[in-house]
Order: sequence, then C-alpha cells, then structure tokens
Amino acid sequence: TARYFDIKTTEPISFYLSSLEELLSWQPDSNGDFNISAVPLAKRQPPLHSKRPRTLVCHDMRGGYLDDRFIQGSDTRNPYVFYHWRYIDIFVYFSHHTVTIPPVCWTNAAHRNGVPVLGTFITEWTDGEKMCEAFLAGGEEAYRAVSEQLARIAQHYRFDGWLVNMENTLSAAAVRNLPSFLRHLTAQVHSAVPGGLVIWYDSILQNGTLKWQNELNEENRVFFDACDGFFTNYNWKEENLERSRELAGLRRTDVYVGIDVFGRGDVIGSGFDTDKSLRLIRQYGLSAAIFAPGWVYEHLGEENFLQNENK
Repeated sequence: TARYFDIKTTEPISFYLSSLEELLSWQPDSNGDFNISAVPLAKRQPPLHSKRPRTLVCHDMRGGYLDDRFIQGSDTRNPYVFYHWRYIDIFVYFSHHTVTIPPVCWTNAAHRNGVPVLGTFITEWTDGEKMCEAFLAGGEEAYRAVSEQLARIAQHYRFDGWLVNMENTLSAAAVRNLPSFLRHLTAQVHSAVPGGLVIWYDSILQNGTLKWQNELNEENRVFFDACDGFFTNYNWKEENLERSRELAGLRRTDVYVGIDVFGRGDVIGSGFDTDKSLRLIRQYGLSAAIFAPGWVYEHLGEENFLQNENK
C-alpha cells in the first residue's frame, strides 16, 4: 500500500509501476481506489473517429507526478494547468517510468471535456532491452500477459489506452513478436475500454534497430498496421510529411506528426512558433502530436504562466 500514499504527508497520491515484475503482479487493490476516474468520457462533436486531422498533446514535464500526483489537491501557488481542452482530441501523460498511469486529476478534467487520456508504456536503454527480451523474445504467452495487464489497468482506473514507446534495440526474436504484441494489446484495449486507443512511437525499425525515422515508411509501417496510430519523431521536413501521407493512404489522420515545443534538434517551429509546424502538418491532412507544452511553465517561469500560456 506504500505506493498509494505520500511518504511525507501520508496523503493519497497517483502512482506508476517501475518494472515488468510490478506490471505482471498488479492486482486491483481498494487502497488505490482514489486513482479511479470518476468522470465518464463526455461525447464530442465531431467524434474522435471521424476522419479529420486530430491534435494530440503529450504532457512530459520534469519527470511527471509533480503537484498533480496529490489526489485531494495541492497548496502550490502556481501549479501547471492545462485548459485548452476544446482544441485537442487526445491527451497523453508521459514519464520515464515503465508504466505511467495518468494521475486521476488529468483523466477527470480531460473526460469532462470529451478528451480521452492515454498512459505510457516505455522501455529504454539496456534495462529496456532486457525487459523486451523477457516478454517479447519467447512464446506468445509472455507478451499476451503484458498486453492483458495493460488493458486491465486502463479499464480499472478508467483511462483510455496507451502510448507504446520502445527506445531500445530489439533482438530478431523480440522484434518478430512485436507486431503480434501490438495487435493483441490493441484488441484487448478495444474490448476493455469503449473507444480505447493504442498509439506507437516512431523509434524501432522492423529489423529491430533503434533509428528514429521522422516519418511513416516501409521500415516501420508494420507497427502502424498493428495499432490505432503512429506518433512520429520531431526532426521532420516537408518531404517526410509527403511520404507519410502517401503511405498512410486512407489512414493519414492516424499519423500524429511530432512537434517538440522545446525545439530540440532540427525542427521547423517550436516555442511560440509551434503554429508554423502545425500549419505545415495540416496542409498535408495529417494529425499532430504536440510534445511538452509545459515549455511555457518550465522555460518562461511559473509567475507569469497564465499570461504566457494564453499567448
């Protein structure tokens, strides 16, 4: 029960899982009931599954689980808040913990505004390689167990699915099972959560190499074909948009082109120029994934946050 309460204040908090073992041993526990969203997903017009380009926001800020982890609220004077729900279609809560379960305050706020919320399942570095080897390189029983647990967690805490982000090399045996894992996870989430979603991040190629493509192409489309959407890396140019649109065909709005608000690497527009990237993406009829909009708070400071956010 320790994970459900803050060590210093004993207040109930949102939590994450740090390993494959913790994921596989997770069971619903009444101590964690504070984390169950109390707000059903409101209906939106036009609905999410309509074929117009969508906007996804991926919230990654200072490691996550900050003041937002306190379920009964926090006395912070200037917390980070997000209130542009009417302009977005999907909200992803991101951290570098293996299984990021979105803090319930985000799910409640998003659902009230008709926006589905995804947690993050991440593997990275050497530990990520070992973890993927453990559940992907063997028989189907292991990867099915992982996908079933992820679907059960989303169903239990009443959020809407997962962003899957694998940033490590995979062995030939592991990558062979990866599309089947994604298909099984997607089917499980769809059956456990009405309107559930699984989105894959552009990182691994079909041969198991870790190499960001900044586009959907023949090297990574096998993963796009196995789930609901593809979130590209951020260092794209116009020709990447063209190729992604071409290959996605009728599913072009399931390609979420990444925009890093911090502007790391070679990007078209970031910070207050993020709209430049967004306009270009929309010209190609693709969806957009805005990463780390907390830039306004982190980079420009907490004091004038609301004034800057409104810009």
